[in-house]
Amino acid sequence: MRKYKRLITLGLMVATMTLVACGGNGESVEDFPSQEVEMTIPWSPGGGSDIEGRLVADHASNQLDTDIVPVNVPGVGGTVGLEELSDKEADGYNIGQIHEGLLVAHHSDVTQINYDSFEPIASMSSSDQILAVSSDMGVETLEEFVEYGQENEIQFGGTVAGIPRVWVEQIGSELDINYNLVGYEGIAEAIQALAGGHIDAAIVDYPSAIDFVEAGEMNFLAIGTEERVERTPDLPTFVEKGYDLTMGINRGYVAPEGTPEEIIEKLEQALEETANDEDYIQAVEDVGASVNFMGTDEYKEYLDNQDELINEVISNLSDE
Repeated sequence: MRKYKRLITLGLMVATMTLVACGGNGESVEDFPSQEVEMTIPWSPGGGSDIEGRLVADHASNQLDTDIVPVNVPGVGGTVGLEELSDKEADGYNIGQIHEGLLVAHHSDVTQINYDSFEPIASMSSSDQILAVSSDMGVETLEEFVEYGQENEIQFGGTVAGIPRVWVEQIGSELDINYNLVGYEGIAEAIQALAGGHIDAAIVDYPSAIDFVEAGEMNFLAIGTEERVERTPDLPTFVEKGYDLTMGINRGYVAPEGTPEEIIEKLEQALEETANDEDYIQAVEDVGASVNFMGTDEYKEYLDNQDELINEVISNLSDE
């Protein structure tokens, strides 16, 4: 009888541990989600990442049949929010946005975490990057920009421990100009500085900067795509101007390491359905970005490849 009781007790313990591991608070995977999901956006409000993250949260809530609540946690090139996310419960109710900037911060020794500190879910959108300059410079073409930069030091603004550092180094080298990078916390701050004439140039995305361009506070000079894009048909590419230079980022979503595979699959499915929703597609295109869905496996492979490339670039910079 005692042996029988011990077996029952052990069985109950295992069952309880399994339920907790699957969903937290005794919830099974089948019940997920039963409450709102919190989405960490590790940047300040107003930038491209914030805008696109909120679009994902808004539209994916319909597919997941629960609210996804965006929470901005900016700081140190996006690493503060992601470090906090990595310590949260791995129960599916905590997810966050990442892009290539995290990989740069990791290889720049700003943070110990990297993309593989999380469970990748999916990539949702991509943003082409544009070289923008302050109207105060009096520069309206890429040719004039290069000429100016060969005679003066151009003050770029951007996240020193993020992907802008890589882009500025690539532009400086490819265009053979004099330059310096002034550190700002996220693209929103850099754009404000650019609009105020405090810096000369920045690498921006369309949704973050178009209002300032239309207000006459800055100019777009070139876009980092292979070919011209429909929303900015008069904007030349670096490639067509003879420079081997492309720039873009993919914004994806991750969960804390250890989040059950079944929950990751549910989140992935909800994001894939969102990526195929015409309303979401239109909303993303309206802000000047593009839907670029990559499921869990494809997104992992993409991040693996980007990590190798970024590690090489940062290593080369350190050796200089």
